[in-house]
Amino acid sequence: VVVLLPLVGLKLVLVGVALGYLALCGRSALRSVPAWGLLITGGALALAAPPLVTVDVPAGGRLVSHVEGVMATVSVVEDEDGVQRLHIDNRQQEGSNATALADGRQALLPLLLHAAPQRALFLGLGTGVTAATAASDLGLSVQAVELLPEVVQAAALFTPALATGAGTPRLIVHVADARRFVRSGGPQVDLLVSDNFHPARRGSAALYTVEHFGAVKARLAPGGLFCQWLPLHQMDLDTLRSIVRSFLAVYPQGMAMLATNSLDTPVVGLLARQDDRPLRLTDARQRLRNARLERPAADYGFFDEWAVLGSLVAGPRALQAWSAGAPLNTDDHPIVAYLAPRITYAPTSLPRDRLLQWLEQLPGDARDAVDTGDNNETATRLQAYWSARQRFLLAGRDVRPSNDARRMLQQVQGPLLEVLRTSPDFRPAYDPLVAMAQGLARSDPTAAAALLHQLQRIAPAGLQAGQALAALPAAPGR
Repeated sequence: VVVLLPLVGLKLVLVGVALGYLALCGRSALRSVPAWGLLITGGALALAAPPLVTVDVPAGGRLVSHVEGVMATVSVVEDEDGVQRLHIDNRQQEGSNATALADGRQALLPLLLHAAPQRALFLGLGTGVTAATAASDLGLSVQAVELLPEVVQAAALFTPALATGAGTPRLIVHVADARRFVRSGGPQVDLLVSDNFHPARRGSAALYTVEHFGAVKARLAPGGLFCQWLPLHQMDLDTLRSIVRSFLAVYPQGMAMLATNSLDTPVVGLLARQDDRPLRLTDARQRLRNARLERPAADYGFFDEWAVLGSLVAGPRALQAWSAGAPLNTDDHPIVAYLAPRITYAPTSLPRDRLLQWLEQLPGDARDAVDTGDNNETATRLQAYWSARQRFLLAGRDVRPSNDARRMLQQVQGPLLEVLRTSPDFRPAYDPLVAMAQGLARSDPTAAAALLHQLQRIAPAGLQAGQALAALPAAPGR
């Protein structure tokens, strides 16, 4: 069965098993014509039956690939807009070609928070975009571990560099169990990034245990960094609390961050250093300058050190207080395996509501996560960035997307300008306003110019508003 399943599919294997049992009935039972007729008729009906594996394809979409494996069925489904999504067992979504930016950030954030990594290990491959983005660092050698060979095969549709299945010279892919691979006694790594495994998927909860986190720590080189991504859109706050407490049991100086500012698919990162040294703003600035990336970090939204450290949301004291009293997730008490399925099959809240509730429960003190020394100006500026992010997420909660630039401005202009007044460094609020002003310029150049002038006053260091203003055909004040 193990050999035939990937070759002929589940239905033919089950038919073969049934026929095999019939054959075991004995020669005497098969000598009669009726017995053979029943056998042939039953086999024909079984072969004519529809496939046993169902894949949901949206209206106007298509099934790009479908592979039945021994442990899971992996499919890639494309919708009518051309967005391709990787699914396991027709349930868990493991990424898409529309999330390349977010997936890339999940590689670059931990990468930019390490001074000079040379060896990295990624647990979980998914679409391959995260590991491949890390491998775009010319000074980094990357290994990725994926349990399902069918996922490695499907990843080539999203990451062409994986078309051979083995990876590239700077990215080597292993088909293996992540827990066993970490404990295998291989070379220590400077950076270990664990993917946002769906906690309700069979076996994934074991990657969130105290024992596994301890094995990861033993695999880190001196000064190494560990990042555990968690899909908050696929777990409730009780599950998150248990994982955070389990993480802090091994890494008492652990921190938390957000991969993006997405409200619909929030991804939380737990971050820790092997030596427990704190993060410093100057280190992040220097790392950005020295990073040897094939694609600029600014393409992923990391314009400066404020954007890197501004992704943090809580330090160790805040996380210890928030997770106090939660049950530890251990190998002999796998609480996450019991908690996680509830929100998969009977969700009681939206991901955005869970994210905002979690952030409101955290003190959000930047000094708890970043060592700013005696520089009060730096501490104040970073704290302002964190506060701006909170305002930004709250402002986006009730926004209704529209292709009409004027209608969007009516919804977001006031709130986003307030966000920028809180922190002029917060580019996620600045850039959309510039873009909307450019869109408005075609129908109302006067209103567009007024908005761009406002942006210049609030965030004078930003160059984009001035450039957009200069491009207006007849902007007042030119």
